[in-house]
Amino acid sequence: MNTLKIGVVGLTVGNEHIKSYMNASYDIEIFICDIDKDRLNTIGTQHQIPVENRFCDFDEMLSSVKLDAVSICVPNFLHKPFTIKALEAGAHVLCEKPMSVNATDALLMKEAADRTGKKLMINYNQRFTKNCRIAQKLISEGALGDIYFVRTVWHRRRGVPWWYPLSEADKTCGGGPLIDLGCHVLDRALWMCGFPQPKWILANTFCAVVGDEAKQRGIDNFSVEDMGVAMLAMENGMMLELEASWASNRESELVKTRIYGTKGGLVIASDFASDNRSINSLFIEKNGTLEDVPFSDFEDEDTGDIRISFIESILNDTQPVCTAEQGLTVARIIDKIYLSAKQKTPVEY
Repeated sequence: MNTLKIGVVGLTVGNEHIKSYMNASYDIEIFICDIDKDRLNTIGTQHQIPVENRFCDFDEMLSSVKLDAVSICVPNFLHKPFTIKALEAGAHVLCEKPMSVNATDALLMKEAADRTGKKLMINYNQRFTKNCRIAQKLISEGALGDIYFVRTVWHRRRGVPWWYPLSEADKTCGGGPLIDLGCHVLDRALWMCGFPQPKWILANTFCAVVGDEAKQRGIDNFSVEDMGVAMLAMENGMMLELEASWASNRESELVKTRIYGTKGGLVIASDFASDNRSINSLFIEKNGTLEDVPFSDFEDEDTGDIRISFIESILNDTQPVCTAEQGLTVARIIDKIYLSAKQKTPVEY
C-alpha cells in the first residue's frame, strides 16, 4: 500500500484527528495547517511533524502537496469553502460536525463531492460509541419492533462556550446549542432508527438563562439561543423529540437518548455524560414480563475510531459510515427547527 498523505486543517479541534492518524496501523504522512503559527509549530513539534509539512495557508498546502484526504476542523462557517477546495484538489474529506452553518451550504458541499467523485464523511463520532452501536444493531435486527417515539437530549447545567464569538454566532456557528450539541444527538437518534423521512417540525428556542452573564462578559448581543426544543413528525408515523441547551437549571449535564418500540425500548447515555446515574439498558418483554437487560450483556464487535473508519472507506472504496446525504438531512432538519422557532408555527420538511 502506498503512503496516504492526509492533511489536517484547524488544529484546535484537529489535534484529535492527528492523534488518530498517528495511531493508525496504516502508512500515513500527516500535513498540518493553522493560521496561528505558534499553535501550528507547538502541535507540529508535539507530534514530530516535519517543518516542511506545516502550513499557515490552506491554499498553499493544497497546491504544494497532492493530498489523499483532508480533515476539515476549522470553524463552522468555513466548512463549505474549505471542503469544496479540498474536494476539487482531489482529496477525500472528513468534515467536522455540523456539516455547515446551514443546509444551503451543506448541499453545495455534497454536490462538490458528487461532482468530483470523492468521499465526503461528516464527523458524527457518537455513532462509534459502544452503546450507540449496540442500540443501532438491536433496532436494525427488529428487537424493539416498530419504533414510534424517540426522545434525544443534550443538556448542560452551565456549559456556555464563552470562547465562541457569541455576538455573531448565528453567522459563524449557524446557531447555539441546537446546532452545536443537538446535531450530535439528533444524528445518532436518526441513525439508530434508520433515518426516517421527516414530515413536519414544530420548535421553539429560548435565551432564558445566560443574558446577565453575557452582559457581564461584555456581550451585549448574545445572538443565539441557550436552549432549543423541537418535535419532529416522520412520514412513517414516528415522533422524535429533540432538546439541547448550553445552560439550564438542572442537577447535572445529561446526554441521553430513549427509544420506544412496539416490542421493547432502550435508553443510552453517552460514555462522557457527567450524569453517571444514567443507565444503558434494553427493556423487552419475555414470557409476559418486561425485563431490564443491561447493555453489558451485549457484545460489540468493534467500537472503532471514526477517523480510522474514514481511512478504511478510502482504502476499501466503500461508503463512509456518516455520509454526506445523512449530514445534509441533519442540516435541513436544523434549518427547519430554527425556521419553526422563528415563525412560531409548525413547518413542513
